[in-house]
Amino acid sequence: MAAPKMIAVFGAAGDQGSTVARCLLKDPQYKVRAITQDISQVQELANLGAQVVTANLKDRSSIKDALKDVHGCFVVTSTDFSSPDPEEDEYRLGENIADVCMILKIQHVIFSTTPGVRDVTGGKARHWDSKARIYTFMKERDLPLTGVMLPFAYNQLLTNKYAFQKVKEHAFKLCLPMGDVSLNMLDMGDLGKAVHYIFNHQDECMNKTFNLVGDKRTIKEMADILSTELRPYAFEDARMIFSQMKALNFPGSEDMANMFEYIQRGDLRFNLDTTRRMVPDVMDFTTWVKINKEALIATLK
Repeated sequence: MAAPKMIAVFGAAGDQGSTVARCLLKDPQYKVRAITQDISQVQELANLGAQVVTANLKDRSSIKDALKDVHGCFVVTSTDFSSPDPEEDEYRLGENIADVCMILKIQHVIFSTTPGVRDVTGGKARHWDSKARIYTFMKERDLPLTGVMLPFAYNQLLTNKYAFQKVKEHAFKLCLPMGDVSLNMLDMGDLGKAVHYIFNHQDECMNKTFNLVGDKRTIKEMADILSTELRPYAFEDARMIFSQMKALNFPGSEDMANMFEYIQRGDLRFNLDTTRRMVPDVMDFTTWVKINKEALIATLK
């Protein structure tokens, strides 16, 4: 039996990295090296059997040490909106990772990418534009590369304070500026399954980008599902427009509004059939709401 392949997972403390690490740890043909800046945030992964290492992504020698004897990498970068230049800072970190992967001849890199918004609409969406630039850079470096592009994640309803607006007791508006256009969505756990599939089918998936999706719903349809599953709570579409999201004035609010404007254009295509081939049991929105009923209600209180 072949020795297990070591997969390095960047961003292991975040939603994407942690779900990828957990999924790979279930398969004995892989070992996982969880890369983080704070070991205390990935203790659960260590308990599951992951090697945990710290790396300073500003320091290429630190990245090189973290990637010693690694077969493949899952790479996700994060945006710090408190930085004076969030896009450029994130891009430089991605550039460092890509160059080290090239130097070490990592055999397969899976990058969580996004489309570039600025070149299409003229509006800044720095958390997306940075990742689009990193993905382009990785291609220019001729890395053995696969891209995964994620839509709106269901669990963002649990973490984004702007998503729900309380109207009165047990009555809320769902504040996502999509008009009547369906929103592509995915359960974050299904990302881990898709990445596992890609590592298992390296030749088939090399030099491709997969736009993953688990469900497509209008905001009204989402509100109706939430109302049905979370009774006595009732939800309606706030019919939010982009300028209203910008006016919320949280860090990155303008970027988020510009992102939704891009999404509403419909330029980005997601294929449910392709996702089901990779993840046969991909979760739809209704199922996710049923499973996370208690967490959603706690978010509303």
